[in-house]
Amino acid sequence: MNENLKKIRKYWLDLGFKEEELKAYESSSTYLANMIMEYAHKGQKRENGEDYANHPSRVLMNYRNLIGIGSDGKGLVDVDLLYHHNIPFDGVQEVCLLHDVVEDTKFTIRDVRDIYVECGFKDYFDMYIRNALEYITHDKDVDYEDYIDICLKNPISAIVKLMDMQDNLRVIDLVKYNKDRYLRAKRYLGYTYKLNKAYHFLENVDRYRKELKED
Repeated sequence: MNENLKKIRKYWLDLGFKEEELKAYESSSTYLANMIMEYAHKGQKRENGEDYANHPSRVLMNYRNLIGIGSDGKGLVDVDLLYHHNIPFDGVQEVCLLHDVVEDTKFTIRDVRDIYVECGFKDYFDMYIRNALEYITHDKDVDYEDYIDICLKNPISAIVKLMDMQDNLRVIDLVKYNKDRYLRAKRYLGYTYKLNKAYHFLENVDRYRKELKED
């Protein structure tokens, strides 16, 4: 078994999860992403002291709320209709959860891919996750404006970055709100406009919701 997967499984078993539960999670691409994310970010804290893993979890919830999926991952959703309206679905939930793993932990994209290959998701990872995860991982030597342009290369990385920005604009999570933080928030808001302008996600979701309701 892949060494990283062994460590991840031990982490969850030590938390009290049972072997059969882990096997079920490993059979779901989204649950597998959550297993990796929670392990990779263990012990990390955000500036306000909360567990870092709360952030990618909220990014996932932002996407689910956008398209009408509940917090449990269930809800009325028409995948074919989403694609008809140019709203990405496959790979998005996984990238929401994994978007900071390569940037902020010891894991590489190859490490993550090896786990997905081990669990039988090689083709799915290569088709939907790999490039988006690469694009959304910020190389700190790259200017942030240029980094946003990189995210725009893939609709999955673009929509996840939009959901990420939505969470990063939560004023209530700030430990201080000085002028520098205000100016950063303004820049972030500008990036959300740029991300949406390229793909019209919000306008497309509005049309999707209306058509779904009519059906």
